[in-house]
Amino acid sequence: MKKILAVDDAPTVLKIVEFTLTDEGYEVKTAENAEIAKKMIEAEVFDIGIFDVNMPGQNGIDLTRDVKAMPNGKNMKIIMVTTESGEDLKTAGQKAGAVGWLVKPFESEDLIELVGLL
Repeated sequence: MKKILAVDDAPTVLKIVEFTLTDEGYEVKTAENAEIAKKMIEAEVFDIGIFDVNMPGQNGIDLTRDVKAMPNGKNMKIIMVTTESGEDLKTAGQKAGAVGWLVKPFESEDLIELVGLL
């Protein structure tokens, strides 16, 4: 079973991700900001990260860069989830180490399909 860490400042999004992916058999943990997420990643290894781009404090792209430099994060597959769909932002996410991009609002099936590919 793959372990997933979802990071988003919107509690509703975290609940949707957690509910949807737990229902599919994944172990899902959540964090409401980058600082909490990094502490969780220091303590355990996650297979997949689902990070919001626009969060107070550190954004998801910078979080991705930091996580990929951490011993427990270097092999994590990261999906960016955001309301933004600009190519420059997608490129920045890719350069930081993200392997997927999902635009909010998204369908549960799209999330399940994307996570299933990783």
